[in-house]
Amino acid sequence: MSAPTRAPRIPAKPERQGLPEDYSSVLAQVERMISDSRRKALSAVNRELVWLYWQIGRVIVQQQERARWGDAVVEQLAGDLRGAFPDMKGLRRDNLFRMRQFYLGCHRTDAWLAAQARVENANVGTVSRLSDPPFGAREKVGTPSRQSQLNDAIASALSDELAYPNLAGAILGLSWSHHYSILAGVDRPDEHYFYLTMAGRERWSVRELRRQIESDLFTRYVSVSLNPEKCLPTDAERGDLLPFKDHYVLDFLGLEESHTERQLRKAMLANLRDLFLELGRDFTLVGEEHPIRVGDDAFRIDLLLFHRRLQCLVAVELKVGKFKPEYVGKCQFYLAALDEQVRLPHEKPSVGLILCKSAHRVQMRLALTAAARKIGVATYQTALPAERLILQRLERLSNPEEEKP
Repeated sequence: MSAPTRAPRIPAKPERQGLPEDYSSVLAQVERMISDSRRKALSAVNRELVWLYWQIGRVIVQQQERARWGDAVVEQLAGDLRGAFPDMKGLRRDNLFRMRQFYLGCHRTDAWLAAQARVENANVGTVSRLSDPPFGAREKVGTPSRQSQLNDAIASALSDELAYPNLAGAILGLSWSHHYSILAGVDRPDEHYFYLTMAGRERWSVRELRRQIESDLFTRYVSVSLNPEKCLPTDAERGDLLPFKDHYVLDFLGLEESHTERQLRKAMLANLRDLFLELGRDFTLVGEEHPIRVGDDAFRIDLLLFHRRLQCLVAVELKVGKFKPEYVGKCQFYLAALDEQVRLPHEKPSVGLILCKSAHRVQMRLALTAAARKIGVATYQTALPAERLILQRLERLSNPEEEKP
């Protein structure tokens, strides 16, 4: 009789208490390395795919212009390509026509941007905003890797085909799914560029991008006729650090023109998903009417948020009327209390946002002279203006002089 077979011995997992003291930090470091590597690999694949589809779109456009290719020829091309590359899902007929639309749409946006830059550069004593990189310049440190050299080659090749070279970064910064969604819902070049830039800057997922297009964020953006002071100084807004806007459109709250601070706060809490799409994806809610006790007195912060990228608490004060300079002193008091009682050691100093129905530019500027690095002021509206005002704002996009305060 044969001896019973033994199950293979599985090495026991090491006991946590027997691990080196630095094991947890090393594990976290390796996990970050793997996550970063996977993200870079995915980004590289996206850039390659977008560049490939750009080139295919270019070929189709050129053949339709030079050789009078009709839609039937493009359909034949799609069938032959699918036969040659059966493992590629993006070579179907409708996607080839989308590549053509992608190529033409980006060139229309390129021409519009170049025209805007020429208008702005023609104004004596002004600097063109549109000539700045959409996502901020990044310094190159050390010897570039093979992948970064490849990415630079793709960006350089795409820039060579554009009259406005900085548009290449916006195009290559998004996946084909992002471009597909924009092309499906957007027609105008100014609107196209708006969603290209915002999707990259705010790191929107495809689902978030579609939600913003469906909610017509562009129209809500251009409908704002106000031009308030910057809520944070320019040096605090460099690179990716764009925590606040100057004006928020809160039409999704469903509030009447006349409302109380409590109604405003409750409506925000009832529409958190839409609120964070408007505020920015890096905000999270800590609490409403957050209590702070100083001495024998208790105080409450309307909304206490946390900004993940800035790694700091954000105290939001809601005001349904006009901005008053004394609001700044109260907000400074709250920030000092938060830093002393609530802020964790690894977090950065707290910042504040005073959200008002309206504001006087000079009053804001003077009130924020000493506090501008920690407190911002923004205005809001709860309904879209008449179509006449929207059209006026759209017309200003083609005339930068009219946008100046």
